[in-house]
Amino acid sequence: MIQRQPRVLVVTGGLLSVKERSLVQAVRKQVEAFRASSGAWLDVQYKVLAAEHLVASQRLRRSAAFRRAPYRAAVERFFTEDPTLDAPELTEVSLCTLLRDEGLGFEVATYAELYADPARRERLLGATDCVFASTTLLRDLSELEPMVRMLDRPWNRVVAGGALAGILHRDWPGCPGLDVLAVGYGERLVPALAAWIRSGYQRLIPPEGGRLERAGGTDVLHSGVPRSLSLDDLPEPDWRLAGAVHGRRFRMVHYESVRGCPYRCSFCNYPYLFDDTKFRTKSAARIAADWRALADDGAEYVTCLDSLFTMPKRRLVELCERLLADGTRLRWICYARADDLDDLDTVRLMKAAGCHQVQIGVESGSQRMLDHMNKRATVQAMRRGLLHCREAGLTTLVTVIVGFPGETPTTVRETVAFLRDAPPDFYYAAPFNTRVEYVPILSPDSRARFDLVTTTGGRSSAPYWRHATMASTEVGRWMRHIDDQMMHGGHALQGGLFYPGILTYDMADRPALLAFQRDVAASTPLVKATFGALRRFTQRRLDRDAARALALA
Repeated sequence: MIQRQPRVLVVTGGLLSVKERSLVQAVRKQVEAFRASSGAWLDVQYKVLAAEHLVASQRLRRSAAFRRAPYRAAVERFFTEDPTLDAPELTEVSLCTLLRDEGLGFEVATYAELYADPARRERLLGATDCVFASTTLLRDLSELEPMVRMLDRPWNRVVAGGALAGILHRDWPGCPGLDVLAVGYGERLVPALAAWIRSGYQRLIPPEGGRLERAGGTDVLHSGVPRSLSLDDLPEPDWRLAGAVHGRRFRMVHYESVRGCPYRCSFCNYPYLFDDTKFRTKSAARIAADWRALADDGAEYVTCLDSLFTMPKRRLVELCERLLADGTRLRWICYARADDLDDLDTVRLMKAAGCHQVQIGVESGSQRMLDHMNKRATVQAMRRGLLHCREAGLTTLVTVIVGFPGETPTTVRETVAFLRDAPPDFYYAAPFNTRVEYVPILSPDSRARFDLVTTTGGRSSAPYWRHATMASTEVGRWMRHIDDQMMHGGHALQGGLFYPGILTYDMADRPALLAFQRDVAASTPLVKATFGALRRFTQRRLDRDAARALALA
């Protein structure tokens, strides 16, 4: 009998996908997660808030008034979906590259694809011995557990790694059907896992500097960390391989050039994502060489997934100069701090070198709140950074956090005033979230300082909380206030509403898109009545559930 060669199924994606085609399946998945959650009404409220704008937008675009509107051409241009920009996750490309280098065969799929097509799911699971399941887009155990149930079979092993694994491993409660929780650097974990597979799953030996623990009935494999602060020696994900797997080239690709973050904002887990506390970077020379090769292979856009691409500044300037000298014609998107852009010459250099969009964590327009967050930035410097981007023609997408400890109605209004005075192109209002229990704001000292009480357990993507000046039950109202002010006032485009076209956004269309957004915000009586009733229903359920859960916390 000829023994089959080991083969791995690489699964990526989240519980829900922007490519969902079945409303019934989307609702069914949400119900499964809801039932497994320790408290889901806060998350439900956020979804209702987001859905109202999306439904109003769809109704407006199907109306006779839209066909006559002067903004019609710009809106249709913006929302024209380009499937060539639909690249796979960087995690998939990285894992496939590493598995190929280890001589192991593989298949790829997303959670959404496997859920929607049971026949394909059974075919792929029947043809593979091991599943590498990415948790990067999963938010909590209530989403992980149904995914593992879907993937687990008597003949296979299931390994989960990625961002959620890095969050949950500290107090890992276990997950039925999950054999290995892989924590840290995939580049160090995959060779160890490949050796385990080749041994017939008999010997799982951690990488040098790593460790193997047993928790909740699961083997928890830690990668350890590189010896050097340079990431230049890490293998580069092979986008040619991804093209061969999917049968096409990708105009847009994802890229990563740093691990960790040099800052310690009190709400953020980026500095600890890879079970590491050091800030590690690729050199400007390495990035420029990688991007030149990507451009030669047909890439037009690079989305940098780094927590912070604009640091160190010397590296940023050198990279831009190299891209200009090489004539590398790529448009790129990156994350930045607004105060890193408080230098008009640097912003202009980025624009000249192909930077198309910067995504900025502004977090608040209140200096008091920035200080509470240990943001190490000033409102004045952030304002100048946003205005410099506007002057240089660099698209900006900013996020603000609503409800962080110390937040009051006054500080929310200060944030609105900030966004009005230095308007970005797009904005996201994100609620304060306590699901990552080891971030600095959830330390005992910070909890005592702000009288912060939270629910815990890893089974909710939006745990309940309250502090001395605000509670999670109030945040929905203030997020809606920000949307009302920004959308009706025509100051910036709401990121959730305009997400599908952000990559190819043309700043010249901004006035037309803002006019369309004002009409979306005005909505129709039917939409207003329907979502008003939904908001009241979810608020009542949220108030009761949060009061019960926090009383036990």
